[in-house]
Amino acid sequence: MNPSVDDRLNSVLRALQTVVLPALPDSASLAREQVMLAMGHIQIIQAQRDATPAFEQDELDDLRNMAGAILALHAAPGGCARERDALAAVLEQADADGPPRQAAEAIRAAIDTLLIAARTVGEADFHTALAATILPLGRARALKDREWFAIMGFDIELSGG
Repeated sequence: MNPSVDDRLNSVLRALQTVVLPALPDSASLAREQVMLAMGHIQIIQAQRDATPAFEQDELDDLRNMAGAILALHAAPGGCARERDALAAVLEQADADGPPRQAAEAIRAAIDTLLIAARTVGEADFHTALAATILPLGRARALKDREWFAIMGFDIELSGG
């Protein structure tokens, strides 16, 4: 029988705590800090593991919404039409079976490519419309991400620290 994911993560955590960290001299402060950081990340991964699929699906849903809002803008100027069409194709493909993380990354990349094209070809009005569409949606997604990562203690507003 293979060890579970939790067993494997606990094994790595024990090795870092009981072997690696004690073997580091006190003078290796950066190395000690990095080992403790790795241990903390493992513990956070364990704490979030069960909720991760729902988080990733929510992130994908938000990106689909953003892509749809972008595509609902007036037709992209000629200099951006290819990138807009590529975003539409990626969005259509994102509905196919596959990991939400992979689909989310594809949508993000297509949005980035469209933004770069709009700026590069000098389509200022379209770029402004993109920003007005994306920024509020991005702000809402950022709050969800901050809440998700509040367990790390880095966000003074959400971590209670």
